[in-house]
Amino acid sequence: MARDFSRFLRPRSVALVGPEAWCGDVIAKLREMGYVWDIWPVVPGAHLVAGIRAFATIERLPAGPDLAFVGQDGAQAVETVAALARRGAGGAICQGEAIPADLGRAAGDMPLLGPGCRGVINALERAPVWDGVHGLRHVKRGVAIIARSASLAQSLSMHRRGLPIAVLAVAEPGRAQTGLALLGEALLRDERISALGIQAEDLGDPEALIEMAQTAERLGKSVVIMRAGQEPGARALFERAGMAQVRSPEALLETLKILHVTGALPANTFAGLCCTGGTSALLRDLAQAEGLQFPAFSEVQRQALERDLGPGVALENPLDCSSAVQRSVPRLTRIFSEAMTGRAVLTLLVLDCAREDHGSDAAWDRVAEAAAAARARVGMPLALLATLPEGLPEDRAEALLGNRLIPLGGLPAALEALAACVALGGPLRRPAPLFMPAPDAGIGASMSDQAEARSMLAAQGLHLTPAETPPAEGPELQLHLCAEPAYGYVLRIRQGGAEVAGLLPLRPGEAQRLLEELGCAAAEIEAVVPALLSVQDYVIAQKGMVAELELVFRPGTRGPALASGLKIRAASA
Repeated sequence: MARDFSRFLRPRSVALVGPEAWCGDVIAKLREMGYVWDIWPVVPGAHLVAGIRAFATIERLPAGPDLAFVGQDGAQAVETVAALARRGAGGAICQGEAIPADLGRAAGDMPLLGPGCRGVINALERAPVWDGVHGLRHVKRGVAIIARSASLAQSLSMHRRGLPIAVLAVAEPGRAQTGLALLGEALLRDERISALGIQAEDLGDPEALIEMAQTAERLGKSVVIMRAGQEPGARALFERAGMAQVRSPEALLETLKILHVTGALPANTFAGLCCTGGTSALLRDLAQAEGLQFPAFSEVQRQALERDLGPGVALENPLDCSSAVQRSVPRLTRIFSEAMTGRAVLTLLVLDCAREDHGSDAAWDRVAEAAAAARARVGMPLALLATLPEGLPEDRAEALLGNRLIPLGGLPAALEALAACVALGGPLRRPAPLFMPAPDAGIGASMSDQAEARSMLAAQGLHLTPAETPPAEGPELQLHLCAEPAYGYVLRIRQGGAEVAGLLPLRPGEAQRLLEELGCAAAEIEAVVPALLSVQDYVIAQKGMVAELELVFRPGTRGPALASGLKIRAASA
């Protein structure tokens, strides 16, 4: 169900419903960030709360608030939410605990986060509707982050990496009403939000996630998911949605930083300039582990770089240019510009300086000035990368962002972030719909009539060997298809120790791509692709009532693939 978040995300009036001390704490945070609009504490028996007029009930408020924060539990919270909905509030956040279904019914069409929601920090509107400390400041443009964990959200707000966070919210799938996808879609529609990050151990409704991804695609924005697990279904869903996955909070922040400045990267081609001696090999090896590519400089670039760096320098990409750091800013600018004019879609300048309280930062100032000049001259993205996050203090990071440079701190997290941005700019970014199992496809499943299933699969074009036929020689491809409500129909194909996964329906060319990832030969791919599509057609014809299907393919050297070992479980009617 579509919900109107316009008032929720641009509140001109905030109602606080809860104990007087709790209301006072939230009011203090609103004032500290500079919220200038109406604050309406609802505290029966109180005349003033933190110097602001208090109200006895929701009904006595001057109007329905744009956003309400409810610090009550149980039936009291449910009744407050119902009163807010009747009054025409723009949305509510319930911090207290209550039965989710009761809260959802009470809210109706009014957007609601909770129960147990710590709040939303809206730095765009100077509106931290939040219980507890946080580290955000007012920004005019930035990224949005939705966290499942309030403690993680609080920690992310305290970062010192220079990333401008516009909105930080806590939302869980399966709560009373508004999940990750609905809130995420509303945030993406705000033109002041550049990218969206989501902590997603639990994804909620996969079709809603796809709809959110389609909105992101229409708006030209990217979504990055932080999830430590590597389940095949989750990976396939992120790929289907055109999203990228990272595994740590550090990588999430670094990815959002890149997306905020330059967006997704259109190709996997980088230039590396190591202004700290001895780091070029380290950068190359760590980048290779992430699948990042540093193509060789062109002959024109090599000649230009040799003129500026002098003889004896190995003109490789990544390039050790530490000998040039002490040179003038114009000369550094020329070196950086020359490296940027090749195939690279982004250039990395690796520089480590002494802590500001331990030594001079003259080298940093020269490199940063030359980097800004090269960025302006060439017009291509450029990032300054410190080996450790401690090597990039917050004031330096913010100064780089002010010059449209990307400040990256910590090699592993930065390189993981770059790989994620490459994935976001890849050819499979466009989100595509899912074919979902029937609601009870995995419940009470039983073995289907195997003879009937074999007949129907044969009608779809699948060549099945008789059950008593001995296995054929040749490499074996194992297919396992399972109905998983969290993701859809997860198709897993194994050969030896390798495995790939996709979701139904397979997009044009996707079956071939999956088999190529497994290392199948062209003849094998040509034989197996029609068989995979036959299985897909059979499952779709069963209207999502297949719970699980297993097959073994032996592609052979010519002709169609032969399938054996058919096992099908179908949902009980």
